Amino acid sequence: MVVQNENRKIKICNSTLLIMKKYIQKKNRDYEAGGILIGRENAGNTNLVIEYITEPMSKDKRSRHKFLRQDIGHIDFFEKLYNENEGIYAYIGEWHTHPEKIPHYSFIDANNWRRIGKKMKSEKQYHVIVGIQEIGIWEYDMITKKIVQIDSIKWEDLLENENTD
Repeated sequence: MVVQNENRKIKICNSTLLIMKKYIQKKNRDYEAGGILIGRENAGNTNLVIEYITEPMSKDKRSRHKFLRQDIGHIDFFEKLYNENEGIYAYIGEWHTHPEKIPHYSFIDANNWRRIGKKMKSEKQYHVIVGIQEIGIWEYDMITKKIVQIDSIKWEDLLENENTD
């Protein structure tokens, strides 16, 4: 999947989309899930490729309407990738599920994205919310403090072929 915002294209690899798809909250007993987005900028331009994500871990807090990433394993996974690949990978943002057909970010999500932005000191971050019928992608700009939705795409349009990268 490739989306575009201003001068930047963002590719989310099919392998990561397939992982997210596993956690869609289709049933009333399904809990929210989430993790971090890990990727790299293409050499020669500002395009991003999101190649890896983390999945929910044992110390994360999960309920029907909440996901709190608390397990240090998310950061450990990122640091391992970073070190094994000579620093080419970066923290891109967060992803989580919502039990709604078309996902919208909540007040809690917005506050969390702002908090993470201050902590990470990165100019822009990208956040994915996985809904039942669609996946939404937002950009948080640390300088302007604005959240802008980049795209919302139907699952049926995303993984028609379901081939991995």
